[in-house]
Amino acid sequence: MRHKILSILGAGLLMLTSGSCHEQSDTLMNYAYNDMLSFGDAENSYAGKFKVLWNGLNQNYALWDYEKAQGLDWDAVYDKYLPQFEALDNEKEVTDKQLEDLTKEVVCPLHDGHMIVKLKNHQTGNYISINPNLIRNSERPEFLAVRQSPPTLEYYAKKENGEIELDDEGNPLYMAYSTDSEDLLDKFNDTEKAGREWINDSITALKNLLTPTAEQIDMLEVLKGLSKELDKVTDTKPGIQLYNELASRYAYLSIPGFEPIDENFYDNGLKIRFALLKGNIAYLYFSDFNLSYYLNETYMKHGFPDPSEATMNHIKKVQEVWNFWFNIIQDYHKSGKLGGVIIDIRNNGGGAQNDFRYVLGSLIPSGGFEYGKVRYKRGTGRLDYSALLPQVIFTMDEDHALVTAPIVVLANSSSVSMAEVTSLSTKYIDNATLIGKRTWGGLCGLLSNEYYSYNYTGHIGEENKTPVFVYLPFMAQFNREGQILEGVGVTPDIEVDLDITQLRTTGKDTQLDRALQFIRNGN
Repeated sequence: MRHKILSILGAGLLMLTSGSCHEQSDTLMNYAYNDMLSFGDAENSYAGKFKVLWNGLNQNYALWDYEKAQGLDWDAVYDKYLPQFEALDNEKEVTDKQLEDLTKEVVCPLHDGHMIVKLKNHQTGNYISINPNLIRNSERPEFLAVRQSPPTLEYYAKKENGEIELDDEGNPLYMAYSTDSEDLLDKFNDTEKAGREWINDSITALKNLLTPTAEQIDMLEVLKGLSKELDKVTDTKPGIQLYNELASRYAYLSIPGFEPIDENFYDNGLKIRFALLKGNIAYLYFSDFNLSYYLNETYMKHGFPDPSEATMNHIKKVQEVWNFWFNIIQDYHKSGKLGGVIIDIRNNGGGAQNDFRYVLGSLIPSGGFEYGKVRYKRGTGRLDYSALLPQVIFTMDEDHALVTAPIVVLANSSSVSMAEVTSLSTKYIDNATLIGKRTWGGLCGLLSNEYYSYNYTGHIGEENKTPVFVYLPFMAQFNREGQILEGVGVTPDIEVDLDITQLRTTGKDTQLDRALQFIRNGN
């Protein structure tokens, strides 16, 4: 893909960031990188930050006609709020909360579901962060409880509950694996006779020695020091880096289960579960649309560029779970025994569009699937948009069965982005049904700023580098009927509440139960 070359036109560019005039310009500002022409005034001025935010969105945002239809006048926003940000420049002390509250008034009316706005308070050195759609969704009754209660199959996986088919040896046909960095840390901390438990047991044993040797005394001090350092490890990228540093430094101790964790699992980690439920219903849950990093060689090289043996073992475990689900569907469909398919994308944060081919795309014909329409920015003017174009998503190219049994996709208010594209696609597949609750409300796609000038849009600034940063899609997404669902989400065909109390006390899942009822009874 060839990129347009950004022209640097000196004073012409400065016109957009100086003064109170907010006329539209035919010059493409370079908001993609830490460009002093764009961000200079914002370094030490609140009014400068507002101008970058307003002008950046004015040029880059893909939903202005939609916002106008919702009653938002962006020019009036400029006139109302610029004086208020200028007033902050005259205050000796501006707290983070002051800056956050004022910025919320500006950006929270916008409906883009991915948008995150970060402004640096130059007085405190801190960034304030605002996610308008998170604020909007937090007002939904079920939202916070659902986010704290991700789907689980523990109740259904128990043999005595009789919800899972058994193999020839009488074992439940159930598989689960996780490469999520938090789970890998938990495994280190919770595995019996390994990892953290081994360290703690060794410390206790050494303390209880009546006449320890010099070597044992030294070992006790080493383990106590390691234990204190492990207390600093968290489920963050720096935390994983610290864990790996400790694993390398103390490798000579040969602590069972103390193995490095590939840092790429922080971004590309995945929880995945398969079960063959009664009536030969093939269930698949996965936490993120990161399947391509495990199933596609090109993506794998990008996501795990230098995999260790341990990393490859984790990848193979994920492959085993997905392959079991896919092969069960293929075999049972061909033999006429497939009762149905459930794809559970509740609490799924989205990810790679390519993943569609491994989920719904593995059940429908090859050649791609049109689930809606798309529009791009094609100029610097606020309403310089392309025509609506068909939006086609990948389906599986390899030979596969075209499933005619009922397909259910489970989604909820924490199903985001690619999970919503999958939810929307479900509405256009004849034998597929969407069950659960209305999704998050962020379907517009994102790309890195590598494509900034190509589409006249992209992220504004660089996160934690520029004084203004906006995480922003590069296009506007519509359904087949030409409707924008940003800030709203995809409404299920069958709406079902999740009984949080029952889920937490017994493990029974009212939304999954409704999906099973629909497949088994047809209603």
